[in-house]
Formats: sequence, C-alpha cells, structure tokens
Amino acid sequence: MVVSTRVRVLLVAMAVVGMALGIIGFLGAVGSASPNNDHRHDKDRSTLTVVGKNSENKVIDLGAQGPSQGDIRVTNAPIYDESGKERIGRFDLFCAITDPADESSEKAHIAECTKTFTLPGGQISVQGVEAYPNLSGLSPGVNAISGGTGKYEGVEGEQRFELRGKKVIDTFHFID
Repeated sequence: MVVSTRVRVLLVAMAVVGMALGIIGFLGAVGSASPNNDHRHDKDRSTLTVVGKNSENKVIDLGAQGPSQGDIRVTNAPIYDESGKERIGRFDLFCAITDPADESSEKAHIAECTKTFTLPGGQISVQGVEAYPNLSGLSPGVNAISGGTGKYEGVEGEQRFELRGKKVIDTFHFID
C-alpha cells in the first residue's frame, strides 16, 4: 500500500499534536497536585500574622557623620505566632538609606528595605521603600511579597507592619 506524502504529513502532525496534548495534560495533573501551591487555595493561609519582639537594630553610618545616603540599617528578631507566645522563627532586615531627611521639610529618612521571615517550612521575602522618622525607630508600612521558599514558594501579595508597644505585628496578605 502506497501512502501519499500528504497523508504521511497529516499522520505525523496528528501524532505530534497528540503527544503535545498528552504532555500538557500530564504536567497539568502534576501541577495541580503540587504541595507548593496549596497555600493559594487554603482559606486559612490567605492571611498570616506574626509578632516580632526583642529586635536587635544597628545603624551603620557610612558617609558623612549623621544620616546620609548609603547608611545602612540592619535588624534581626525572633518571631512568634499571632498570640505572641510561641516562637516560630526569625526575621532579618537590611535597609539602605536612599533619601535622608536632611531638609527641614522632610519628616522621615527613606530607605529601600529587604526582609526575610524564616518560618516553619520555608521563608518569605519582602521588599519596599520604608520611612523612618529616626533610624533606630519604626513607623507603620506596607511592602510587596517578593518570593518564598518551601511551602511559601510562589507566594504573592503584601506584608503590612505596625508597632504595638515594643512588638512589631507583621501581617501577610496572600493573593491568588
């Protein structure tokens, strides 16, 4: 039996399409079963609140004496569950001053900050611009969640932080 070239091309094309659909179906099944995506569909994981206490802060004055562009703020602290009773991890922060409050009209030093929250099962990283009325203090703010590892792989959303006495309350709002 002689098969024309046109029929052979059609059969090969159908085989390629069939294989591609099979691979796509397989990858979709694996992706939907992946434990790393569970946080996106778990109602209990859409918000996470942690409490930071007893932080260690250090300001490194690199330029002219006093707050200046390029000075660095470094912080670390243990973090606790929402009740503030059970220690669940740690928090590390690194900020570089980009715009010091060196004019009378400026009320705060502006810094570009990166934070990492090490939690059971992984880490959450956030970044953003923060305002510091003084470099050793803190004022409320919001940062973007820039990534995660372990069970937090692929997280997106924002991290809000506020002071309550000597505690820092960090609330992560995850989005789908």
